[in-house]
Amino acid sequence: MELQKQMTLDNDNKSVRSNATVENTLTQEEIIKAQQELSQLSNIIKEWKETNEQIKVLNEQVREKRKRIKVQEDMILRIMKKHNIGALDLKSSGGRILYKRSTTKGGINEKILFGLLSQHLKSETDAAAAIKYITEHREAKTKESLRYEKD
Repeated sequence: MELQKQMTLDNDNKSVRSNATVENTLTQEEIIKAQQELSQLSNIIKEWKETNEQIKVLNEQVREKRKRIKVQEDMILRIMKKHNIGALDLKSSGGRILYKRSTTKGGINEKILFGLLSQHLKSETDAAAAIKYITEHREAKTKESLRYEKD
C-alpha cells in the first residue's frame, strides 16, 4: 500500500487537515482509527513543544548552577590550600569535605610525540630508550577537587 499525505496543522493546534491518497481501500475501522490518531496529533505536538521548552529552561538552570558551584569550589579550594586544611568536618550534615590532589600525565598527541622524539632519538635503535624518555618527560597535570563524605 502506497500512502501519500500532506498535512496542515493550524496555528491554534486544534485542527488538522489531511489530503491523503491511498491506492488500496481501507476498512471503515482503519479509517476511524487513523482519524483518531490524527486528531490526537495536534495535542501530542503541543505537549512535545512545551516539554522541549521546559527542558531548555532546566538545562539553562543546570548550566548556571554548575558555574556557581565551580566558583564556590574554587574559593573553598583556595582557602583550604592557603591554610593547609586537608579535611573539614561538617557539623550540620555530619559529613566531611576533603581536599584531594591528584597528578596525571598529559595526553600524547602527534606534536608532543614528535617534539620529544626529535629531542631524544638519533636512530631507530634507541626505540626502547625513547619510550622510557617519553614516559618520564610527559607533562604532568595536577587536579584539585572537593569530595563530600557522609558519615
